[in-house]
Amino acid sequence: MRSAMLALFLVTPLLGSCAEETPTGPAPSTPHLEARGMTLGDWTRFGYASAQGRRALDDVAATGANRAVFIVTIRQATARSSSFGSLPVTPDFQAFQLATDWARERSLGVVLKLHVDIEDGTWRGFLDPADKDAWFAEYLEFVRECAEAATRAEAVTLVVGTELGRLVGHEQDWRRVIAAAREAFAGEILYAASWDEVGQVPFWDAVDAIGVDAYYPVADSNAPSRLEILAAWQPWLARLDAIRKAVGRDVVFTEIGYASFDGAGMAPMTYDTGAATDLAEQADLYWAGLAAVADVSWIRGMYWWDWPLDESGGPMDDGFSPRGKPALDELRAAWGGGS
Repeated sequence: MRSAMLALFLVTPLLGSCAEETPTGPAPSTPHLEARGMTLGDWTRFGYASAQGRRALDDVAATGANRAVFIVTIRQATARSSSFGSLPVTPDFQAFQLATDWARERSLGVVLKLHVDIEDGTWRGFLDPADKDAWFAEYLEFVRECAEAATRAEAVTLVVGTELGRLVGHEQDWRRVIAAAREAFAGEILYAASWDEVGQVPFWDAVDAIGVDAYYPVADSNAPSRLEILAAWQPWLARLDAIRKAVGRDVVFTEIGYASFDGAGMAPMTYDTGAATDLAEQADLYWAGLAAVADVSWIRGMYWWDWPLDESGGPMDDGFSPRGKPALDELRAAWGGGS
């Protein structure tokens, strides 16, 4: 009962004098966010430097964003592999350099975010190399190379790892990785923890903010109201608040996003569930996510997932892209974007 009353207390100011207007109106603005970003979805060698890449940057800038997140992906064969072998890294760094020039021309700060993908389809959170010393030695060199690319691209942020929950306990290895990144890159350095991993990271003091891929379950049904979603955010924010007070770092949502299918709020990290397309629920989830951080001064950035370079989206699409969907209107309302 006490937690329910607290959630009600926290959402009440958003209702104002008329409980029916605000939840159906546009998302509240988030002027305190230093970083308002969108992730460009591409896993090819040269896609970022294509005409589609240029159009995607135009579209991202039109949302009111001030950051463009570029994914750099290295691959390994299985979760137990201790080497990346000869599998290609994407993107090509020359293509990345050209695309980041285009981003800066559009007043978009460049964020370079490192991913490890596993060829057999295993999620990176289960990555558990047989020889961790060998894996970290090779990964450190990859991070160093990416840090040098980030410097050449005049990036503002480098995310040195993403959702590697089974490896975060190797604290000294991560501290060496972060130190190597700082030798080559003078900007902000983050690690992106999965939402259920964030409390287990022992090296938050070594990076500049707590990065979290914020796929928190915020619904317990496939038809939640906006205020129910907003209330469901409160305990997650309370947990993050406790972590950030303990480690003395602010928070950046290194990913946040929702697919546009029925029930997406119950498990936001899922996709291809076969559920019916539901654009309204995606818009409600965007509204609540933006409303949840509107007055939280210690959350200083959020990067949405994602804007695919294949130009997917629109009313028949059930994926994460807000392109051509009501969710985009919520984002533009909060970030002051154009039409």
